[in-house]
Amino acid sequence: MKGKILITDTLFIEPEHEGQIRDAGYEIERLNKSEATEDELVEAVKGKIGYILGGIEKVTDKIIGAGVDLKAIVFTGIAYKDFITGWEKATEKGVAIANTPDGPTYAVAEWAITMALAMNRNIFDLGRIGDKKFLTTPGIENQQIGIVGLGRIGSQIGEIIRVFRPASVSYWNRTRKLEKEKELSINYSELPDLLNGSDIVFVCLSKDVGENFIGEKELKMMKNNALLLTFMHSKVIYEVALLHVLQEGRIRAVSDYPAKSSAFNDLPMSRWYSFNASNAFNTASEIKLVSDMATQSLLNLLETGEDNNKVN
Repeated sequence: MKGKILITDTLFIEPEHEGQIRDAGYEIERLNKSEATEDELVEAVKGKIGYILGGIEKVTDKIIGAGVDLKAIVFTGIAYKDFITGWEKATEKGVAIANTPDGPTYAVAEWAITMALAMNRNIFDLGRIGDKKFLTTPGIENQQIGIVGLGRIGSQIGEIIRVFRPASVSYWNRTRKLEKEKELSINYSELPDLLNGSDIVFVCLSKDVGENFIGEKELKMMKNNALLLTFMHSKVIYEVALLHVLQEGRIRAVSDYPAKSSAFNDLPMSRWYSFNASNAFNTASEIKLVSDMATQSLLNLLETGEDNNKVN
């Protein structure tokens, strides 16, 4: 036996993937919890050389310190720093970290566009839970689309949304992407211009932009009744300011995760909609793809020390 592998949660890494890991000469120990505690993980990581993080637990400095034999951690998602909070300590110890950058891309983009359609067609007010029977709605056709952050998911949204015939698609990114502009036929806009001119705004920003990047000033720039969609890091948008503009009825918003304040629950769903927990990534195809990528990444790191998805 080459060593022991820790796998958390039950969503990712199915029997076929476990078989691949065992066939490569490793033993598997599963911690079947989606949000294991620090103490549970401190015990679980002892004696493990690899760790596939399949849940939503936080891997702290203390956990990294307890993993004396740990050589590699693979996160089944994109924003690994949100979950491996001890990533700097891991880097100092020489523990390789990899994620699955392309895994959830299509599923999240598909969800974002689904919610843009649902909100703009006023599905909630017109359905059984609502009180409307007939209502003319804008849809996506002829709408001005803004994408804040043109990474993998933002680019995928830019590609998919074209079939709905928007009036225009613009993006803002910290650095311009001229090749993407040509490839996707989208226009670059400074952030104030994008917010001021868009009917639908997709926020595709990671934690790296900093907390409250979209704050009171930015939210006030948005058009009346514009739709804001977010599915990345919860602190990118300043929640207090968002609640205020929603309560005023100025804009509408959708989130892949619930807000911390219970006051959001008092808003009508046609004004604010969120999942009870992050679920935008969760399609059968994407779970299979992410599991394939995570398994191969871990084996690559343990066998050769190199992997395309290595991030440190």
